[in-house]
Amino acid sequence: MEMRKGVDLVRNAMRDFELARKYRDAKEYLTASILYRKATEKVLKALFLQYRRKSPPANASLEYLAEQAKLPENIYDELVSIPDETTELQQDEQLLEYDDYEMTHREQASEYRDTLSKHELVRRLLDYAKANV
Repeated sequence: MEMRKGVDLVRNAMRDFELARKYRDAKEYLTASILYRKATEKVLKALFLQYRRKSPPANASLEYLAEQAKLPENIYDELVSIPDETTELQQDEQLLEYDDYEMTHREQASEYRDTLSKHELVRRLLDYAKANV
C-alpha cells in the first residue's frame, strides 16, 4: 500500500513539474515556483515512504524530509539552501506587486534564473526518485 502511494506521489510530482515548466516558459514565475515546490514536496514524501515505510508527519519541513530521504549529498545541499516555504512565499508575493509589463528586464532575468534552478533541482530529484521508488 505504502509503495503504491509513493509511486503515485512521484507521478503527481512529474505532472506538477511539467506544468511548472509550462508556466515558467510563459513567464508566470510565481505559479511555476509554487508548482516546483509542490513537486519537491511530493518527491520527498515518496522517498520518505520508501525508506521509513510510513507516512511523513503532516507538517514536516523540506529539510526534515530531505534528511530522511537518503538523498545524494549534492542534491541535499542544494535542496536545503532553498528558503523555507514562508520566506519563499513572502519573496513570491513581492512579485505580485509588479505588472509583467513593468518588470525590468533584469528582474525578469533573475526570476527566470531562479525558476530554472528550481527546474533543474526538481528534475534531478525526480530522476533519483524514479530510480529508488
